[in-house]
Amino acid sequence: MPSFQSALDLAAIEQQQAQYLQAAIAATQALRQCGVLHIELRHRRHAKQNQSAIGQMAQALQPMLREHDQLFQIDHQTLALLLPNIAGVSHAMLAANRAHMLLSENPDSIVRLHPHIGIAIYPEHGENLADLLHAAGIAAREFSQENIGVYDAERDWLGTQIARLETPLREALAQNRFHLAFQPKISCLDQSVSGAEILLRWEDAFLGSVPPDQIVNVAEHLGLMDTLTRWVIQSGLRQFAQLRVDGFTGTMSLNLCPSNLSDASLATYIANALEVWGIPANTLILEITESALIDDIELALKQLYQLKAMGCMLALDDFGTGYSSLSYLKRLPIDELKIDRSFIKTIEESSKDAAIVQSIIELAHRLNLTVTAEGVEDIVGVEFLQQHHCDTIQGFFYSRPLTFDAFKVFYAQSEPTQ
Repeated sequence: MPSFQSALDLAAIEQQQAQYLQAAIAATQALRQCGVLHIELRHRRHAKQNQSAIGQMAQALQPMLREHDQLFQIDHQTLALLLPNIAGVSHAMLAANRAHMLLSENPDSIVRLHPHIGIAIYPEHGENLADLLHAAGIAAREFSQENIGVYDAERDWLGTQIARLETPLREALAQNRFHLAFQPKISCLDQSVSGAEILLRWEDAFLGSVPPDQIVNVAEHLGLMDTLTRWVIQSGLRQFAQLRVDGFTGTMSLNLCPSNLSDASLATYIANALEVWGIPANTLILEITESALIDDIELALKQLYQLKAMGCMLALDDFGTGYSSLSYLKRLPIDELKIDRSFIKTIEESSKDAAIVQSIIELAHRLNLTVTAEGVEDIVGVEFLQQHHCDTIQGFFYSRPLTFDAFKVFYAQSEPTQ
């Protein structure tokens, strides 16, 4: 009989993984294969909601299970389905599509399900169940098209990054080896320094300069993002406090990642940090991207309204590159829009991009939002943005991201023009 293993037996699951795979191999005929489906809920919920949804998922999948199939829980939002005796990837794809249909169209579901499904094949993608589950999980997150993906080792850039960065990243976090850079924000009105965006930097003795997106991707995968964000908050506010003592009157911006918005203690942590460093909440701008909202918009809104109630300012970063920007504008308690650099860099050559930038500025101002243009690299961009009453500019035309000491010098030398 097909079976389902619940979260109550997670310790037993770990011990039995080898037995699961051996049983599947034994049930697989010659010239056929074993497959693994990683079935993940993309919307983050509270623990009780997750467990309810997992139970619904398991129940909904029962009609497709064959005699030797094994369905079991991996974590609070993930199931795995072990498929012995299949014809190959095409057979696994059929199973994945059936699973997705059963979950997405389940009329008995109380909680709306949003499954992403990854596929891995034994032994091509792993010789033990742990490796197969890892590969299938990467396929679900990185390779999925229409919510279903097959693992591809040649495209597994995240797996490569994890293998290269996991140990050094953990050591860097434990030994405080990161530092911050400061990207000046320049007022379009008088060219003064109105603020700074703090950016994470990591210079490793052996790896060299590690790109920030790689740091974030690996930290997210390893569950270290909340710890890393807390480091950025404390370090950033400490240096911001020093700048304020030296006379800096601008704002400080920092970025929040998708997983940060599922951290129920984030608002309290930021409130305590602001108090410790004596920073007024309305001088801190927290930047989010649309991708941070996709997993669970309701949970994200709850967090953002808590931060807003504290007095923090909120900015929507990379505006115009997502799928639902206008709908978010109606619901998000934001104060600032940041126009993505992809529109800014081509405003001289592309009349469409120029029109889009102009329209975004006008729309934002009608909604009582300020506008920051990112990635401004030439005087043409500056003059266009000034002409259309953009509020703030960031980009190499004025300055690259600076060290703390270099930013202090840059700010001190910045004189407003009349």
